[in-house]
Amino acid sequence: MASNLSQALRRVGGLTVQRLVQGINENNSGASGDLEKSVSFKVKKARKGIDLDIIMLDYWEYVDGGRPPGLRPPIDKIKEWLTYPNTKSKLDSSSSLSFTNIAEVTSLAYIIAKKIGEKGTEGTDFATNVFESSLIEKELPDIVLNAVYEDASNAIDELITTFA
Repeated sequence: MASNLSQALRRVGGLTVQRLVQGINENNSGASGDLEKSVSFKVKKARKGIDLDIIMLDYWEYVDGGRPPGLRPPIDKIKEWLTYPNTKSKLDSSSSLSFTNIAEVTSLAYIIAKKIGEKGTEGTDFATNVFESSLIEKELPDIVLNAVYEDASNAIDELITTFA
């Protein structure tokens, strides 16, 4: 892997991860904290060059783009979501629910699943905002081009030194 290009992609990967996590936090979308902890990147050699892969838990797409009306989500997942401190604190301040009563939590999870099935959910665009930002659309091509130019220049200098 070319050193300047690899370093440039690592810099962009780090900035992308930082901005994705910031978007999750700003939208208060991290009930469990798992999504923001899962955000990472990997620079790897590909068949035709180098790839910069952004890695997140699969459900990032629903947080980003929302969920259209249709099938209800699994009640067990909603019951789990209701136990997260971030979710509990929001609900504790706005309701008289007792989270020690399993029947109440199950009933609430059913109601939430039914509403999501009927109306869907809104997305936060936390990832869309980053992937469509100037960092990715404008700066990344320039960063990559400059790094490739530096690597090519270094390789030519090395060849000239070798054969001189």
